[in-house]
Amino acid sequence: MILRKIEDLHNWASDTHYVWFPFLWLKLKPDVKMTFTHTLKMTFLFGPYFALYNMVRLALFGSHLQFRDFELSVVKFTVFFFFWFNFVTSYFWNRRVYRLKESHV
Repeated sequence: MILRKIEDLHNWASDTHYVWFPFLWLKLKPDVKMTFTHTLKMTFLFGPYFALYNMVRLALFGSHLQFRDFELSVVKFTVFFFFWFNFVTSYFWNRRVYRLKESHV
């Protein structure tokens, strides 16, 4: 029961456009299965994007940054998104896909 509520909340957020910015073209329709290939595309776009966003944020607030900091940030965000997209997002997304397909049979 609680897992279904978490799934619904996660899928509700995943259905909004703003969480996909600037890669809105990666957003699947709710009844399309999210594959490993798709999550890899998401990982290698969102990881560096959020690393860059984080570096700009830190620079604006007075942190002294070096290129090595950016490299580490890219690695950290990419690894984080790899696990998040493959073990959370695709899991909840595909549970909904299977449920939707069962209801249309």
